[in-house]
Amino acid sequence: MKKNIVFIFALLFSLMQDTSYGVMDSCRLDVPAEENGLMGPIGNMAEHPGPAVIHSSPVVIPAFWIQFVDEKSGQPVIPSEVNIAYGWKWLEYPYPEHSWGAWSVASDWVKCFESKNKIEIPEFEVRPRGWYDGKYTKFPWNSRPSFTHISISLAVNGCSISPGASISEKEARKLKNKTVIFKVNCKGKSTIIIE
Repeated sequence: MKKNIVFIFALLFSLMQDTSYGVMDSCRLDVPAEENGLMGPIGNMAEHPGPAVIHSSPVVIPAFWIQFVDEKSGQPVIPSEVNIAYGWKWLEYPYPEHSWGAWSVASDWVKCFESKNKIEIPEFEVRPRGWYDGKYTKFPWNSRPSFTHISISLAVNGCSISPGASISEKEARKLKNKTVIFKVNCKGKSTIIIE
């Protein structure tokens, strides 16, 4: 009798689970900006930047859903990997050929581990930060780090390139309870529609 109750409970629990959706803890910070290489060969900084020296107010990006579909057929796509970069700009100085410095991009990378057609992306607090806090962050205008975008890239079996697309800063702030339809294009630019 006891075995039957345990079996029935386990069966009911498994039936209640929707296998097409991810869960909140399926994504986590994988690589912070200080460690992801964007400060090395891509930027002007030749070595590890060390701790940030200037910070702006955090920006909370609400939890949202991403659903993956083939751009041409509309059929569901199940990526083997989903990477999300929460990006911001910061004033880099010194910078060659720019006497007052230049904007550089940095991002924290979040990796999602659910191989599903639709996954929930948890709320994320973007902490824009930079590695220069001198006179040019204040003069001739305020040049504090600021959130700019979310980039999403996928690993999809059968795609020769990594499909990717971006969500602007303005759109990102309005994602609460929304579904992002990621239209996967394996041969060109993928697109995003926010519902």
